[in-house]
Amino acid sequence: MIKIREISRKILNRLSLVFILLLIIISGATSNALGGIKERNSPNDIAVVVKEDGLWKVNLSKLGEDINLDKKGVFKSPRISPEGKVVAYTKDGSLYIVSIDSPKGDKQPIKISDKIVSYSWADKDNLVYSTEKGGLSGFNLKSKKSSIYINSENRYEGIEGDRLGTIYSELYRYYTKDGQEYIEHKGVISYDLSKGEQRVVVPSKPISEDDLGLTPRVAGISKDGAYVYIWRRVHSASINSDGVPLGVYEVKSNNFKTFDDKGVFALSYSDNLTINPLDGSIAVLNNGGLRNMNINKTLVKLNARDQSFTPILPDEMIASNQPYGPTTKGMVTMTPSFSPDGKKIIFAASNTNEDASKWLKEPHNIYSVDIDTKKVEKLTKGDNFDFYPIYISKGRSIVFARLTGKDEISLYKLQDNKEESIVGNISLRDENGYSSSYYGHYNLENVLDIYVSN
Repeated sequence: MIKIREISRKILNRLSLVFILLLIIISGATSNALGGIKERNSPNDIAVVVKEDGLWKVNLSKLGEDINLDKKGVFKSPRISPEGKVVAYTKDGSLYIVSIDSPKGDKQPIKISDKIVSYSWADKDNLVYSTEKGGLSGFNLKSKKSSIYINSENRYEGIEGDRLGTIYSELYRYYTKDGQEYIEHKGVISYDLSKGEQRVVVPSKPISEDDLGLTPRVAGISKDGAYVYIWRRVHSASINSDGVPLGVYEVKSNNFKTFDDKGVFALSYSDNLTINPLDGSIAVLNNGGLRNMNINKTLVKLNARDQSFTPILPDEMIASNQPYGPTTKGMVTMTPSFSPDGKKIIFAASNTNEDASKWLKEPHNIYSVDIDTKKVEKLTKGDNFDFYPIYISKGRSIVFARLTGKDEISLYKLQDNKEESIVGNISLRDENGYSSSYYGHYNLENVLDIYVSN
């Protein structure tokens, strides 16, 4: 009997061990199914927003811990550094940085330069910027000093950094001839900070008898820096306002390729394009021409390797397969964003409506779609105007903007089907009282930046 009991006890101990191991395996599988990533520390997702009383840091993981970073001035265009420790912004037209890593917000802002034209983070330590005087300069966080990279009268505009040490920018020459002022667009250049080298990667083309030429602009850069998507704008602001075709510059091969103009044609807003975080050759575009956001917009997947494009929504949701047609069937989409695993897109959508004023009053909800299966899920279900969704908390939550007044938004967090207000009273009007809305598109870049921890 004693031997039998000892054997039984040993069997039970082994079974208990197996059961514990199974629990560990199952727990890990469940975490992966939810899109979670194993981590020791909680996510540190933050937003920096412009409000009437100053520049604010908002903790998206622990609500109610807002910190005032700077005050008394006209603030614009916050840009958070790649490691989420510093934010660059303009105050009364001058460039500043301030630490957002301090839990009490007690760090003093540092003024970098006056009369700023453009700026972006080249990497975690270097902020690249240009001024009205021309040339290209940079500020290093470690040395806390500025240096001139390129001494030139040419102006660098629309600077975008790959956050790996290279920036891309439009290059302009401003000059006077016979008493007349002229602007010459030279193309999109790259500048490698480590090599100190500049080169034109997508040159401009002048107007000819056959077409309106080319004035390229950076649309987005893949996370690995391998692909630079380019808006193929022309020498006409009016025509550009109704949409432009798209191209992609492959960095390794130094080759610029174009997508089919008849199928890929969109408004050149930065929030109209999202790039797969795991595969930079795949992007999703809010496709469709005409400047009105209330008609003719749908989502297509782009493949930079072969320049193919395919719709990712079910047929009944697609406004039009012809990007030039003013159709009012189905739904219209906006502000797509990839999930961390690259499998889903979250976006805003509403019913089409020929009357823009009525369309603004339509319910605009947040949806998700599986890129491969086209399975769609409606995430917000109210009658609000919800848009600009972004995955946070390792894909377990989303944050989105909601119109809460005329030209005013609040940020909301959605987790486990529960909505929670994060921060409100974010005005979309500039210092002169003009709205950032343009035919139904709201430009949030001037008032908001969101940092999502990797």
